[in-house]
Amino acid sequence: MGPDGVVVKIAVIGVGRIGAVHAANLVSCATVDEVCVFDPDPAVRGIEGTRVAASIGEALDGSSGAVVATPTVDHPEHVRTVAAAGVPVFCEKPVSLDLAASRAVVGEVRALGVELQVGFQRRFEPGFVELRRLVESGELGEVYLARAASHDHHPPHESYLATSGSIFRDMHIHDFDALPWLVGQRVVRVHAQGAVLIDEMYERHGDVDTCAVILTFENGALAVITGARADALGYDHRTEVFGSADSVCAGLGPRMPMRSVDPGGPQPVDAFPSFPVRFAEAYRAEMEAFAELAAGRAANRCPGEHAVEALRLAAAAERSLATGQPVDVADIAD
Repeated sequence: MGPDGVVVKIAVIGVGRIGAVHAANLVSCATVDEVCVFDPDPAVRGIEGTRVAASIGEALDGSSGAVVATPTVDHPEHVRTVAAAGVPVFCEKPVSLDLAASRAVVGEVRALGVELQVGFQRRFEPGFVELRRLVESGELGEVYLARAASHDHHPPHESYLATSGSIFRDMHIHDFDALPWLVGQRVVRVHAQGAVLIDEMYERHGDVDTCAVILTFENGALAVITGARADALGYDHRTEVFGSADSVCAGLGPRMPMRSVDPGGPQPVDAFPSFPVRFAEAYRAEMEAFAELAAGRAANRCPGEHAVEALRLAAAAERSLATGQPVDVADIAD
């Protein structure tokens, strides 16, 4: 309960790996009074401190808002179900892997007057929040260039690839959301290159495991993204922004899995092993922000429309990879 006396009850639909993280963070949130969980898989157990519901309807009964963290294929149905109940909904990314379906869901929810927050947790990570503030305040001067590294520690199991979408729709979707948000400019052109260098399973799924992407913003500024499905030292996800007055980085620290070979240079200490560890603070802040949205005390910091635009950039990257040519984002239709 917050200072205004509003009782906040949050339902969590789907408590697999990421759903369990969200549920636990909501339980620890001081402004949340009750967390009720439901998972379509009867073998999935509840989370400590939560109440377990026998159906989605029971979980939504009396709720202030709901978190959808079921498998991606079920997101549209479950988002619609929550929106029909008239309460704010948080959907783990993506709303859908299909661009037209994503736009349709977001439009339907908006037409109902319901807030939809999408799970791009980097918008809540302290370093990214500060980077955004520095750009907005003008302290970086004119932004010329951004550079993002998105390197997983270990490749996922092959079974994950069948439903995850390409490297662009699965992993780099976070960069496609974060970079325009950080720079404060729309992306107008995408040029992607990629290869299978880590594991041949990606080739079997028509995907790549190593890539580089160049983004061109509407004001001419550029961003470069590098991606790899494996990093020997750990989980390396960071973003740099270079401006006329300053250059800064979110994710630069002792746990960054990058080893200096300069004499006396820094060495990684307890490098990040996975995304739940790297972005643990961001996931907590993300749920706190959603609880405030559900209570009517705060604005939506990651609206569904932004998820549609990020997916459009992913589709542009896929087309660019297939053709070997830069792709204008305006040419990507639903």
